[in-house]
Amino acid sequence: MNDMFAVKAPWAWYSKRPGSLDEYDVLHCAGGAERRGFFAHYITDAGLGNPPSASALHDRLPWVSMRGLRFPEGQWTGISVMESSALRDGANREVTPTRYFLLNSPDLVYHRVEYVTLWDAVASVQLPPEHDEGIPLRVAAQSGHGLLTGLDTVAGHVPGISAGMEDDRRRTAAALWAAAVSALLLGGARVVITGGGSLDTRTRLAVFDAVAGFLPYGVRSGLAVGSCIDGGDHPPTHLAFGPGHTPDATVVRLGALPPVPEGRPDQYRRRLAHLIGDQGFRAVAGSLLSYDDPVPLSDHDGILRCLDRLDPFQVAVNAVEAGHESVHMVAEGLNSLTGNTGPDSADVQRLVQRGIDYVVEDTAREMDDAMRRLWVDEGNGPLVSACVADSLLSVALSVVTSGTDSSSCRSRLSRLWQMVEDCGKEAEVLRLLSYGGESEADQRLPVVVDCLCFLGPAKVVGDGFAVARALWEAPRLARAVLAKESVSPVRLRQWLEAMAVSESEAPAWLRAWAVLLPGAEECSAFVEPRPTPLDALYVLSATVGAERADLTAETVRRLWGPLRTLALGSRHTGPAGENGRDGGTFTLPFRNRGGTRNPAPPDEAEEKGAQALADLLTADVWQDCRAWADVLCCLVGLPAAGPEWRAEACLAYARSLNFMLRDKWLHPCLDLLLEELARPVLAGPWDKEGEPVVLAALEAAPAPKAVAELRQKVVAREDRIRRERWEAEEAAARAAEARRREELQAAALMQRPFRSAPRPGPDPRAAGAHMAGGGSGHGQLLGPGGQPTPDALDHQRHGERTRDPNTPMEKLALSVRQSLPARDIAAMWAPYALQLETQEGRQALELAGHWWEKVLNDDREALFEHLERMLTEQLHSAGAAADTLHDIRRLIVAGRASGPGGGGWRAGTILKQTKRDLRRRRSRVRELRRVRLLSFLNLASGKPRRHKKQWRKGSSQ
Repeated sequence: MNDMFAVKAPWAWYSKRPGSLDEYDVLHCAGGAERRGFFAHYITDAGLGNPPSASALHDRLPWVSMRGLRFPEGQWTGISVMESSALRDGANREVTPTRYFLLNSPDLVYHRVEYVTLWDAVASVQLPPEHDEGIPLRVAAQSGHGLLTGLDTVAGHVPGISAGMEDDRRRTAAALWAAAVSALLLGGARVVITGGGSLDTRTRLAVFDAVAGFLPYGVRSGLAVGSCIDGGDHPPTHLAFGPGHTPDATVVRLGALPPVPEGRPDQYRRRLAHLIGDQGFRAVAGSLLSYDDPVPLSDHDGILRCLDRLDPFQVAVNAVEAGHESVHMVAEGLNSLTGNTGPDSADVQRLVQRGIDYVVEDTAREMDDAMRRLWVDEGNGPLVSACVADSLLSVALSVVTSGTDSSSCRSRLSRLWQMVEDCGKEAEVLRLLSYGGESEADQRLPVVVDCLCFLGPAKVVGDGFAVARALWEAPRLARAVLAKESVSPVRLRQWLEAMAVSESEAPAWLRAWAVLLPGAEECSAFVEPRPTPLDALYVLSATVGAERADLTAETVRRLWGPLRTLALGSRHTGPAGENGRDGGTFTLPFRNRGGTRNPAPPDEAEEKGAQALADLLTADVWQDCRAWADVLCCLVGLPAAGPEWRAEACLAYARSLNFMLRDKWLHPCLDLLLEELARPVLAGPWDKEGEPVVLAALEAAPAPKAVAELRQKVVAREDRIRRERWEAEEAAARAAEARRREELQAAALMQRPFRSAPRPGPDPRAAGAHMAGGGSGHGQLLGPGGQPTPDALDHQRHGERTRDPNTPMEKLALSVRQSLPARDIAAMWAPYALQLETQEGRQALELAGHWWEKVLNDDREALFEHLERMLTEQLHSAGAAADTLHDIRRLIVAGRASGPGGGGWRAGTILKQTKRDLRRRRSRVRELRRVRLLSFLNLASGKPRRHKKQWRKGSSQ
């Protein structure tokens, strides 16, 4: 009784005044004297008769009656407690007072309060003085206690039931007796129970709870019960303990099954007995407890409808709709499905879907068993398959929509798919996932693919060949899965092996993927019937979309025949070519380059396929098969890109060209093909690394006329290169001459005195002032007659010294203003370059920036070269000199020596120059590596070079 709630109950004290000869009346009550008549009426109606004397052995006081009352304000419950006392009236007779309470029924219904609980609340309550409005009562919200206590009491009186039997068995037998008594009440009988004279008041009320527990809880709103009656005419209660000679009552022996009249009462008893035997008395009583709407005993149809709702399937459906279902409830509802319930009904689908949700949540084994039994049923199996397929999509979609954790999603999918495997429904579910309307299939395909990829090939296909065949029948789904898994070669290989792509009976579109299986000597892609060009295009699209250059190269090499067919754009198929692939007679479909297509227009699918191939060729994944890609580009009308101009790349490019240019299906178009392939080779820049190897491969093509034209173009290009080189040398000579003239002019200007730019403000020379110290601009300002000006005297008084024009810094400043050559500037700047953290070092850096701003690009680059050489001579370390130059560039790029406030340096230009120097150094390193590699290889024979030197045995070398 830990869960208690409080109610405020109006009360009344019904008795005689001690020593008087007055009749019984309300002596005290809540509300005062004006409420006494009200309480007296209801207390009189609730009277159970004349109690026995205090010396009686059975049916002793207190006598308790409880009944539901209907007032204009609502439903109330009246509790009358007749008890013994030591009081005597004027005739020396015993006075039997009665305590009476009124409780608001909605408060009791909310907590499903039983008769035993009400007695516990009022048994020891002392009535207060008059004029108190109500008594606060503490009521225990503990439904079910009275039911079990009453069943245990009845079980002790049931014939054939011993105390050593299991509790559930004993209580079930007692529940059948209580169900029969409740059926008698339903028939309108006044029931008097005999055989319980030794039971106390609380135990008798518990028996009433057991009987009322098999009626809807709302029946208590009009039910009257009494712990004992005196056996007079017209009993005031529907159910009470009393003597067997009570007139107008149906007498029932405690524990003995009573006969129930035919009709609705017997129907109610039989249905209750069936439900108790099928579901157990707890489930039946718990279900009836939930119907709390007031219902009279005369409403037979309403009470029977409560039993209709006790059907496990209907109960489960109603609970799912209300959101109060449990695993056991849903499992029982699924187990009770029969042929009478249409498998396409909305209720069945709703219940099946909730059962699947419980399986996904891994709630209980009971639900797994119920779903498996339902799935293997012929009538309900298709519906369960459809619901499972929808659940798989829903769980996979939750990753994208709600951001569910991927590990949680995988575990939920695994549990759901485990049920699919246990029932052997993998193939059926896969067919449902892949089929549907065209628009619907397009929308759900990405979700289905994600779902299967989450599960993985081991769970989806496993060892079942039937599941692989189901994927054979769903090419769109299988292709999408393989395309998504192409990112991982390991996962892709697992899927390909699970789908049995190497089987000769596999469909051609699937055998095209067999080329991606490593180590396959006899590839099933070349077994008749061979994959179509569109089948090969699907494989290529997957590898390109996954950005796998290695898989793309493997696909192009092994599916060259179908891809070439698609690029050529022909619908005719000829005999196999020299390379073992399919072939045909084609014409080159160059776009706007002089080529012609076949007279018959190609199929729409192949036309779209050619366009798709052209789109794929623009991706950046062809570095491992550049030659194959260039040939396909030429066939679909795109320009060839040419190889990467490196020795190894050009060698591989040439070998691939040697293979493809001997393809007999390309012979009719070799002239135009060579012309297109030669464009990137003949284009600039000149003297590309590996260029002779590629030219040799092109000149080895079996097309003499085209080869002759190519050689003529090569010769013409060589002439053009020599002419351009000669023109470049002439231009360089003219530029050198111009620079020499500028230097001569600069040297002539050095003989003239230097005049600084006029400063803002009044010109001192206007008053006859001039600078002392020559033309350096840093001498003392003198007035007329050679006397210092007042301002100059003020500067001297403050301790400032005049600048010496012969210092290295002043010489550097003069050289900057005169724009001397880079070598001279570097020589004067080098001592300060090692002192960048000092003020003089920063000043020298700014002066060098002003020189750098005025000169040409060639002089700019020469400045750093001279500076590096001089720093190396001073520091005796090329590394230290390079570090110093790096610090200078870092200050420039950081903006500390560039821009409007720091000098004439430009950070962007310095950064580009540094990058260019770095590229030159890297190019030199690569060249040295190549030279080193060539020293160990004999390119003429293709074998490693062996040293001819023989070591003599016993030699000292």
